[in-house]
Amino acid sequence: MFYEAAEESAKDFEYRNQSGMKCDYLTWTGLPHGSGVEIFNADSLLKAQGLTSDPYDHEHVGPALYNHKDTFKCEFIKAPNRFYFPDLRTTIDTPSDFLRSCQIVNLLQKKGPYTTEEIVHAASSDLVNYPLVLVPSVTKGHGTGHLHRCLSAASKNHYFVYIPKDKSLEETDSLVKQYKAEGLQDFQIIDFLPDETYRPVIVTDSFELTKSQIEAFKCNRALISVDEGSDFTSYCDYLLDIIPSYNLEREANLIESDFMEKPKNKREVAFNSDAPDKDSVKKVLVCLGGEDPSGLTLSASISAAKYFSKAKITAIISGEKTCDTAGLENLEIIKPVSNLKEQLFEYDLVITHYGLTAFEAMYAGCALILLPTTKLHKNLAQKYNFAYVADSKISEKSIEAAWQSKNIYPKFENNIIKEKNLGDFLKILSRGEHYNCPVCQKSPAVPDTVIARNISRTYRRCQTCGMLYMSFSSDGQSDYSKSYFFEDYKKQYGKTYQEDFDSIKAQGKRRLSIINLLFLGNLREKNSFDIGCAYGPFMQAASEHGLNTFGTDISEDAVKYVQQELKFPATVSQFPQIDIAEEFGISQFDLVTMWYVIEHFNNLDFVLKKVSEITKKGGIFAFSTPSGEGVSIKSDSKSFFKNSPADHFTIWEPSKAAKILKKYGFEVVKVVSTGHHPERFAKIKKSGAKPGSLLWRLTDFKSRKLKLGDTFEIYCRKK
Repeated sequence: MFYEAAEESAKDFEYRNQSGMKCDYLTWTGLPHGSGVEIFNADSLLKAQGLTSDPYDHEHVGPALYNHKDTFKCEFIKAPNRFYFPDLRTTIDTPSDFLRSCQIVNLLQKKGPYTTEEIVHAASSDLVNYPLVLVPSVTKGHGTGHLHRCLSAASKNHYFVYIPKDKSLEETDSLVKQYKAEGLQDFQIIDFLPDETYRPVIVTDSFELTKSQIEAFKCNRALISVDEGSDFTSYCDYLLDIIPSYNLEREANLIESDFMEKPKNKREVAFNSDAPDKDSVKKVLVCLGGEDPSGLTLSASISAAKYFSKAKITAIISGEKTCDTAGLENLEIIKPVSNLKEQLFEYDLVITHYGLTAFEAMYAGCALILLPTTKLHKNLAQKYNFAYVADSKISEKSIEAAWQSKNIYPKFENNIIKEKNLGDFLKILSRGEHYNCPVCQKSPAVPDTVIARNISRTYRRCQTCGMLYMSFSSDGQSDYSKSYFFEDYKKQYGKTYQEDFDSIKAQGKRRLSIINLLFLGNLREKNSFDIGCAYGPFMQAASEHGLNTFGTDISEDAVKYVQQELKFPATVSQFPQIDIAEEFGISQFDLVTMWYVIEHFNNLDFVLKKVSEITKKGGIFAFSTPSGEGVSIKSDSKSFFKNSPADHFTIWEPSKAAKILKKYGFEVVKVVSTGHHPERFAKIKKSGAKPGSLLWRLTDFKSRKLKLGDTFEIYCRKK
């Protein structure tokens, strides 16, 4: 793949030998995995062959030279920037690698050879790096709608579709063939799930998940389910409901019927809202999906042909089913047709069951009668105001009763046609990641309880430690560059971080007065370490209290400011990946602080172990964080989770903090409730009371007394 790297490294090898720098072996490090290049001196290779009898050496060749550097001069050189992409994988060692390479070539859209830049661009794309596998139901009795929806999304967005070898839906192969004719490629249909080298997001459209499926999907990046009705929804990282459901107790992340593919062809003139005279009906379609698992098509077609005697009745039946249609010249039986939704507008009336065809016919402007294929389908038809056959036995009389109801033209959300692309939305979800509890770092056998779901995230409570945490997010990683402290900060607080420097520093002084008491008024010459120091307001406050202050932050711009403007020792690091002793010459500190930082770590176990390691015995660890027991979450939990920043992995609760911190050797000695907002209490909202009023002051007193602040501070001592 990287033929240009091979050419250039060969030139490098030749230059070194021609310049008198004897070289037996040369390789550039940092090339994509699978595109490595090794250059040997032929004489050295023959010599190495005679020096080893190890089968491994004879297979791989290179180790026979570079594992014997006393005999051979071997050079390992970092590849030039043009070729240095150690995180890319271009090998084909496994079936999963093959899928990745197919996507790369699919994106290149031409025959090779490919330039380095073309390969890197394709291999770095979201489609390659965030694979998505659609898993439709291909089980007999579940209908063909699930498979249709997945094949449609895959053909337009280049996703994979998993169809197992043991499929029982007879129409599977013909539907796949139909979509291949429309652009679906062979490599997109797979009968295995990619392994850990190419972990995809799994999107199921399977009617009902099974226990065996849950086991098969647990090692993937995330599990997303569409219109899921099983008992295993707690295992799902994300739930998307497209077809309106019936009395589901579980909460969905998103309910959006506009993701249904609506027909482009619509009836120009529809009947009035009430049922017209039956003799004005000219064409009737009877269709209960590609396989009609309940076997109602024939009886419904015969009953419809008798009742609508002047209309042409068309029944769609797959397989070889036949019936006695003697005396029913107006009844025609046909095989399933492709792209049925664009032909629905030709019919005055569509008789079907609750599902995609019903909604497509509704959007096409057809009259509708739904059949009771199951009790659930009957309940759904009733709930969403469709005309339906109430009797379990379909007859001419039951068709007549449904026709004369007032719901022949259903009024679902006023039938407003909106068009939202399911494939595009799945593209956003493909970036999603599943997270375990940041403290426990384990995937429990039984999933942790779901506390909240919203359009981009899911939150759970750990059954072991009790932590509230974000278990799924499709928001992507946050960027802590300069804009985080300026543009982003200003959007939230009305000023940049540096413009807010003095007020943040004032908060630091207040916190230090508490810390001073915990040290019995003896802060001078003690060493403090501020993790996530930003532009250093707390460090400056600590220095003014006599502390020797050190800091670290992920932002290069912030650390540069601390070093050059404030003159404090600070370093750029992704804490806890830092060697404290090497950076500062100090292995432990009297005071370690994190101000609104601790919630940003998705591996809190690693972080707290490191904090415990660098805090002296008897030292103080102090941090502030949003509260999961404040007025905002108590008054409107849905809005609280919706508005929680996308990079907050944990939501701490004052009542549970001590148990978690004890695990790391800390004893909580003080909790301070902060961030009091009387305006967020229901009474203030309802009355419109202004700041300074009696009700406002009483509410503020209540908030402080009951510790209902939306943020809090923890001060704990290392035991």
